[in-house]
Amino acid sequence: MKVYEYKDYQDYIDNQVSTTKTKSDWVYAKKETIKKISLIKGIAVKNILCHGTRSAGEQKYFLENYPNAYIVGSEISETGKDYPMTVIHDFNKVKKEWVGKFDIVYSNSFDHTITPLETLTVWKNQLNKNGTLFLEYAERQSRCHSADPLDATEKEIEQLIRDSGLVITDEIRDGVKHSGVVYVCKGEMND
Repeated sequence: MKVYEYKDYQDYIDNQVSTTKTKSDWVYAKKETIKKISLIKGIAVKNILCHGTRSAGEQKYFLENYPNAYIVGSEISETGKDYPMTVIHDFNKVKKEWVGKFDIVYSNSFDHTITPLETLTVWKNQLNKNGTLFLEYAERQSRCHSADPLDATEKEIEQLIRDSGLVITDEIRDGVKHSGVVYVCKGEMND
């Protein structure tokens, strides 16, 4: 596993914001993938958090499946203010009001982390006692450069998940973008 080395934290922020602005109209998430997540999780969902959402595509897809849920996405770029259900926030960092709140935490942006184990721990801690992390990752998309700092194999991602105290309970592979996988993860203390 490799993580791109920036000059400093501000260099990381600047590169991520630049990438977001360049790809502002791109939605990586597939509607079908979000539907599969919704089928796995079921109907008892009140709070959903999506990380690295750029233009709120994921939130909109979740809203189709959970019209009465509170849905929010994090976006590191100030452009997040231009999109519904979006908060400007670095997903690598703790946001106190999100700890222990969410039934679903979803991201397809894990390749943008600079602190993989710490980030997974932050996300795990955002789950409520019945919460599930859905981590979408495509090994062939990881590159270790300024736009996508994490380069890891699926096996390395699986080990990071275990090291963070999460348990992989299922996987979605069929139809996932770039031959990737969505890891379905629970905290060790929840079923």
